[in-house]
Amino acid sequence: MTTAPHTDLADLAGGWVNFDTTAIGIRLVDAVADGGRLALSIAEGGPGVPDTHTALAATPLVDAGGDGPAVGFLAEGRLGARTAILCGYLNRGLLTIDVHTAHPDDQRMPPVMYRAHYYRPGLAQPPEPPEGAPLP
Repeated sequence: MTTAPHTDLADLAGGWVNFDTTAIGIRLVDAVADGGRLALSIAEGGPGVPDTHTALAATPLVDAGGDGPAVGFLAEGRLGARTAILCGYLNRGLLTIDVHTAHPDDQRMPPVMYRAHYYRPGLAQPPEPPEGAPLP
């Protein structure tokens, strides 16, 4: 599945860092436009967990009107030994990813879902204080 060629992927493209530095799971996501899709490079890890890197292709998603810039993505594939579905979406300039994983090779392990929030390094802080806020 691909997105219409005129879909703007710029808002999703780039590097994204997990706000929760203590979490185990996806720490970094790099998204690059690849034709009508996004090429995701995913770094997983956490305290006491070795880092892994995975490449996944993602289908960009647009708002219900069907036109305009991409506001999210859907990706399916393997993250290590797990099968995964990632649904990412932009919310106020941040990226939220709902991660659903299952262990097909070990049925004793239950499916897992978690949600993580990502920011763009250097863009996480507003360029100026909100209106009415005291200046430093």
